[in-house]
Amino acid sequence: MNKDYLKNISQEDRALMLEKAKAKREEKKKAGEGLRQNYADENYHRSLASEYGLRMPLSYISNQEVKYLKRAAKHLGVDIKEYLVDCGCTTLKQLANMNPTETAVEFIGCFLEWYFEKEKK
Repeated sequence: MNKDYLKNISQEDRALMLEKAKAKREEKKKAGEGLRQNYADENYHRSLASEYGLRMPLSYISNQEVKYLKRAAKHLGVDIKEYLVDCGCTTLKQLANMNPTETAVEFIGCFLEWYFEKEKK
């Protein structure tokens, strides 16, 4: 990407882009209101993420955004298919659909618990 991109756009275009970005963030936050925001293992999941050097997604992001789990698996060098087999699913979308009110944080947290237990053996 061109480093000087922002220098080459007009103030009006820049303001429009900022407004669109703000609207998109608000839309995501609104969608996150239907998700379970507080759960018992959240602190444990966040500490595991920290231990493994992972940055958790924002709390209003749904587990339907499976890219975050894929990134975590890649960071840890895990074949996601192994996790799916242990969960009894064939795809991440199928697994995410089993818990529609789950956030991406909780989704990754469960994965990290599985990884931690596997690593201990």
